[in-house]
Amino acid sequence: MRLFLSGGGSGEQSTELDKKFASVVGKTKPLLYIPIAIDKTKHPYPECLKWLSRTFKPLGLERIELWTEEDLRKKPETELTKFGGIYIGGGNTFYLLKELKQSEFLPKLERFIRQGFPVYGGSAGAIICGKTILTSHDENFVGIRDFGAMNLVRNQDIFCHYNPEMKEEIQKYSQKYGLKVIALPENCGLYVTDKNIEVVGPGSARVTNGKIKTIKPGKAI
Repeated sequence: MRLFLSGGGSGEQSTELDKKFASVVGKTKPLLYIPIAIDKTKHPYPECLKWLSRTFKPLGLERIELWTEEDLRKKPETELTKFGGIYIGGGNTFYLLKELKQSEFLPKLERFIRQGFPVYGGSAGAIICGKTILTSHDENFVGIRDFGAMNLVRNQDIFCHYNPEMKEEIQKYSQKYGLKVIALPENCGLYVTDKNIEVVGPGSARVTNGKIKTIKPGKAI
């Protein structure tokens, strides 16, 4: 497993994680971009693709292909093997999880990750890699009731866009649901493998384990 989870920042905030991701994505194959969580009225897909291209083309990822909700429903799982990696963008976490489940793409994505293909999740894309998506501050306008996600981070939930004022909030969340939480500020990410969870800076992650512990970049959780 080579999973990259971002706290929700972009540009300079996520540079270290972006570089680490680009370094392991196969350059002979295109990168698959799944932006479906985004508010398409404010950020149309063509604009999203331009944004991601500006981020990763300087890092050597010249070819990027975008899949919409329709593609997730129609494309066979074998299509995934033509990509060197996948980038799952941010937006509404509840909508993202609903679409991934209803399209039956979620188990395909999980298999892709567990087979060792590099996958990057930004904000909502990171939260769905936790045990649940209950850490999301998004509006559940799709009305889903099953909040279970892929559980790829050792039975922990991912909390994005963290700032110090949220310290009490994540403590209460952890106590209420009996779950450990990894809280990521926008300038922090994680590199998750089968054996390790490494914090990628420049920011530090916070982990709940009764009390909140700060984990600096380069250290393991």
